[in-house]
Amino acid sequence: MKLLVVMYDVPEKPSRLKVSAWRKLKKLGAIYPKLSICVLPDTPEVREKLEEVLGELRRVSAAFALKAEPLGERDSAAALGVLRAAKEREYREIAEECREFLEEIEANIRGGNVSQEEAEELSEAFDSLKEWYERVRGTDWLGVEAGKEVEELMKKCEKALEEFVSLAL
Repeated sequence: MKLLVVMYDVPEKPSRLKVSAWRKLKKLGAIYPKLSICVLPDTPEVREKLEEVLGELRRVSAAFALKAEPLGERDSAAALGVLRAAKEREYREIAEECREFLEEIEANIRGGNVSQEEAEELSEAFDSLKEWYERVRGTDWLGVEAGKEVEELMKKCEKALEEFVSLAL
């Protein structure tokens, strides 16, 4: 049996929009299982890792994966828009952390707090930031534009850290 998975997001207020959609979909036979939902790219690497995750989940509850394809260009564009926006938010969070990192380095230099201990602390913070960025970039299968901005900010952070370390030594 082929299935249709419908995902929608309507504002909480006015509630009539959500209720109306719910009623219309229920009349079509929709069920609302209490399941979490996520979207992943359909690649061999993801499928292999997904099988492991599904295996773990199936040992304790219901879990299944469906292959999905947009019904048309409008649905494809809407889905890509939602996915892009989610990745943009992740990149914006990293960009914010990068700016705070750069500000901290500047504040330490201005305040004369240039020591090996501070260099080690900043180095660890940068390593965490870099790991986070790599994780987000590694799952950016859409090539979101904000990724380029964050890449440049990461380079600035790395350069600023190198300059700080050279002052501290």
